[in-house]
Amino acid sequence: MTRMVLQRIAAGLLLLIGFLAMAASHTFPFLDDLSEPAEVAVAIGGAACLSAGVWLWLRKPADRSSAPSAGDGESP
Repeated sequence: MTRMVLQRIAAGLLLLIGFLAMAASHTFPFLDDLSEPAEVAVAIGGAACLSAGVWLWLRKPADRSSAPSAGDGESP
């Protein structure tokens, strides 16, 4: 697999984890049994996963060479 595909898979997993954590922190009653710092940790962890997932999804792949290729559409 290419690096970009692996990056998108990781981003998708992070986004899924983040959405589940954020949904759990607002809707599921089992979090009522946790202490306030634990609830905050779940919310912060979810937000961190969401942020990292968006960053990975939008990140451009690193160029392997610094010279532009002939077919990239830019004129010298």
